[in-house]
Amino acid sequence: MPVMLLLLLLSPVAQADIEPVDHIRDAAEEFLAGQLGADGDDVEVKIGRVDERLRLHRCEEPLEASLPPGGRPDGNTAVNIRCAGPVTWSLYVPATVERHARVVVARRNLSRQQTLGKGDLRMERIETSRQASHYFEDMSEVVGLQTRRALRQGQIIGQQHVNERQVIRRGQRVTIMAENGSVAIRMQGEALEDAVAGDHIRVRNTSSGREVEGEVLESGTIRVPL
Repeated sequence: MPVMLLLLLLSPVAQADIEPVDHIRDAAEEFLAGQLGADGDDVEVKIGRVDERLRLHRCEEPLEASLPPGGRPDGNTAVNIRCAGPVTWSLYVPATVERHARVVVARRNLSRQQTLGKGDLRMERIETSRQASHYFEDMSEVVGLQTRRALRQGQIIGQQHVNERQVIRRGQRVTIMAENGSVAIRMQGEALEDAVAGDHIRVRNTSSGREVEGEVLESGTIRVPL
């Protein structure tokens, strides 16, 4: 047992002059709640065990709370509770913070390169504190995207699982639209790369054989400057 803690346990202090352990726990919980800025069911703060044998001098000032260097108010953490006087003391209170959110999950098993519709998705409330990857809290952000790989029913859909919907495949016949202000010329071409809307890809004019680069529109047309 560390010497400091041993002294705190054994030092003779009158009962009236002892800082109640509940005050220490409450200070840690209030601090974490303030750091998280969340209400209701979104966050659950669990304060760990504080040794009931501690006989710390009662603090005349409000207890000070802070995170340890490099600490964060998520998952398994700790809060430093400190008294500035008249007798200075400090200790760490262990805590666990669980965040909850309604996130998008797969309603059914999904195949690779499947374009997602509302019927493929559902919302589920989960504990997110230990989720390392980005997840979606709005179904509309996912509808229309394409799966990068197969997903199982109930799996959280993260950013790493989806791509923008592919609208062009390499070798596909496409329309090239060359425009300059009010003038627009359309011609046939061949896509030389896979692409999603907004990408810039190389295409070959099937009449001239010339390669140009253009922007992929949602319709699948390739827009190039005239």
